[in-house]
Amino acid sequence: MSDTIFHPPLVQIAFSVIDVRRTERWFREGLGFLPSGGNRLMMSGPLAALIQGLPRAASTCWWMVGRNPWFQLEMFQFRHPMARLLPADFRPCDTGYTRIGVTVADFDATLERLADLGSMPLSAVLGERGKRRACVRNPDGVFVEVMEDDPLPQAAGSERSGCDVAVRSVTLSSPDLAASVAYLTAIGGKAPQDIPLHAQAHEALWGLPGAKCDRAVFAFGDVLLEVVQYTDPIGKPWPEGYRLSDQRILNIAVGARSRRDHEQLHGRAMRFGARPNFRPIHMRGAGCVYENDRLGFSVEVLWMRRGAPDRKWGFVPLPASSRPEPDNQRVEAKVLIEAPLDTVWNVLTDQDRMSGWIGFDPVTRVRDGWPDRDGVGSERRMKGPGGTIVEQVTGVEPKRRIRYRVIEGSPFIFHNGEITVEPRGNATEVSWSIRFRSRIPLLGAFWRSVLGALLARMLSKGLKPFAERSVAAGGAPFGA
Repeated sequence: MSDTIFHPPLVQIAFSVIDVRRTERWFREGLGFLPSGGNRLMMSGPLAALIQGLPRAASTCWWMVGRNPWFQLEMFQFRHPMARLLPADFRPCDTGYTRIGVTVADFDATLERLADLGSMPLSAVLGERGKRRACVRNPDGVFVEVMEDDPLPQAAGSERSGCDVAVRSVTLSSPDLAASVAYLTAIGGKAPQDIPLHAQAHEALWGLPGAKCDRAVFAFGDVLLEVVQYTDPIGKPWPEGYRLSDQRILNIAVGARSRRDHEQLHGRAMRFGARPNFRPIHMRGAGCVYENDRLGFSVEVLWMRRGAPDRKWGFVPLPASSRPEPDNQRVEAKVLIEAPLDTVWNVLTDQDRMSGWIGFDPVTRVRDGWPDRDGVGSERRMKGPGGTIVEQVTGVEPKRRIRYRVIEGSPFIFHNGEITVEPRGNATEVSWSIRFRSRIPLLGAFWRSVLGALLARMLSKGLKPFAERSVAAGGAPFGA
């Protein structure tokens, strides 16, 4: 006798992020998600490498939950392999998991909070009051649709109280709609449903006005899985050499509450021709396997008993202090420069002349960024206190903030920096902070002392006089 067909809920959306602290803050302060723990030990080493299909995989993972009763956001900050930045020209029509949709209790307040975090709607808000929608991009470039109404055709049932946000959709942009629909039908055990999640007019929300695509919508529990294939514009394929650790939505997960149902789900995927990274891994009260379809999409199939495993693996709210820290050392220095903000900003962003003030010679440009040479993705090589390093710009808020990380040669892991500028009358205050974890645990305090002194000296003896001399020279960078 055949087993009853099990229809799994969608229980997780996983992201590869550049800075888990910043991304977590965006989801928490901007949308209202709650911390639910994290893990660092289990996300590094041979077992993680086998599950994720990433040689020597090592990351810190944080989880968050919303109103959904059994669902989480999962955020990996990889230290190996280090996440490659999302392409500058990435569009929602390009191949991959491209967008999530959330429904919120207070639409206007949510957009205000997101604006304070630097995320403005990509286009005009669409819809009448009570049914309004907007789309923003999160710190990792993921498109996030904010919905005032609830797109579920019927009430979701029992939901977590004390939280104003729920995930309601995730969108997959496929080069072959029929193949993706067949695969997801096999895993879910049922065909797409006639649920009007989006119409052509919604394409303007995420920057594709007039775009044409074919759609299919699956109901996986209380989250809708939308599959689209764009015919105009046609999306780009996966980036060359794409890895699961690269910055973006990396996969989704469907879940079961018993090992028996989990084996049924895994069997469906295997019979359809999916390729697991490794056989299913079973632990106490839980298990998982990452499946890959022929188009390159990853779906995690997991099972988890109710109770203690939910708490251990991040499906219930937990204090923020319960999460492991990716970086555990921080240094900061400030300086007041007698120069206008424009001048200081031009000095900070002109990488070709950094050798004149940073104290390391030479500073060599390795790669240009976007939308200009010194923007996101630009890279520079220099000799630091621990040897030759390569820094990569990961974020730029014009005349306000620069973020970067060290991608080669650092004596630290999770090595990130942030430079903030603020006008102070005719002067400018520069704040520079660096976060890191020492590769050798007992040397953290030593490196903090060395790096703190170096940073303070660089600002007071390097940047300050260089910028002030540029003012005396008529505004041009000194030495130009």
